[in-house]
Amino acid sequence: MDIIKWRAAYATGISSMDIQHQKLIGLINKMYTVLRNEEPDSSIQGVLDEMAEYAESHLKDEETILESNDYPDFANHLAIHKSYLDKLKVLMTEWQNEDKAAAMDIYTFLRQWWMGHIVTEDQKYGEFLKDKGIK
Repeated sequence: MDIIKWRAAYATGISSMDIQHQKLIGLINKMYTVLRNEEPDSSIQGVLDEMAEYAESHLKDEETILESNDYPDFANHLAIHKSYLDKLKVLMTEWQNEDKAAAMDIYTFLRQWWMGHIVTEDQKYGEFLKDKGIK
């Protein structure tokens, strides 16, 4: 069961980013399922590793497209990404130090951060890039 379902309202109109956002939401749903089913720590770690790797790749792709198109709020967007990575690193350290509650904290953080980021910050660049002819 997916806890988050993709909605048209989440779309930026930039297909490469929307596809990646859908994948991120899928990984958040996967994390929810692993936690809900009380799967072993190795399963949780596998999803966390996949999420961390994919999110980092996505953020780099997003930064590249924004920078190459002179997005006016690029510095702020970059700072928001850095804040995300810093917070995730802290939570991952807690998890690796065998704080079992950290897995749920990570899931909650990922769900709230990504949904907030896609719906607010990423919507801003969608219109900007579409005006530049990027789809």
